Amino acid sequence: MNSQPEDELQRRLQKLEAKMNSFSPNPPQPETQKQTNQTGFAKLNWHLERFQIWFQSLSGMKKLAVTGVGILVGILVLQTVFKLVASVISLALLALLVYLGYKFLLPNSFQRKQ
Repeated sequence: MNSQPEDELQRRLQKLEAKMNSFSPNPPQPETQKQTNQTGFAKLNWHLERFQIWFQSLSGMKKLAVTGVGILVGILVLQTVFKLVASVISLALLALLVYLGYKFLLPNSFQRKQ
């Protein structure tokens, strides 16, 4: 009688392992190989594949919600980059005006005093 529940547990374990392996894009590797083989681009590619698998497993409404949040975050990041570029341009123009004022206005006032 004990062999039947053990067989059932073994079969379930094999099914779970097969299911887990189907979600994993790469077969498991030893730790030393993972550290040496994965460059920055390979890691990014691996994360993108995992995100794609996760996204495809979502239902329709969840996909719509994740897409909306992604677009919103993208717009906010783009807006922040534009503000940063505008600030850098403003600082460059201010520095130019201060330099021109120093170069042309201050030497003339010193020459008038002497």
